[in-house]
Amino acid sequence: TGHMPPAYILQDPLWSPGRSGKQWQRITTKGIGQTEPLADGGLPAGNKLVAQDLLDSIQEDRLPEANVFEARNTIEMIMAVFQSGLKQAKIAMPLTQRSHPLNAGQ
Repeated sequence: TGHMPPAYILQDPLWSPGRSGKQWQRITTKGIGQTEPLADGGLPAGNKLVAQDLLDSIQEDRLPEANVFEARNTIEMIMAVFQSGLKQAKIAMPLTQRSHPLNAGQ
């Protein structure tokens, strides 16, 4: 998919394009429904951006955009989806159960 995967928006408060006639619109770096001015270099271009951000973060003494804390938060949100589905209930964040919900009975 590259580093610029397509994104779309449905500007319909009912989320019912069949009834409202609204259409999904592409979102680009220029805006909604606009032609994308930037070329998508695919996975190699995305890899270069990640590597450059890592080098910049070392030089600037900061965390890279894709860091361990962002990864932890992402995994926690995914685990919350599993836990919510198993319990059929809302789940408070941050999670108190730190093991994977599908392994809870083992």
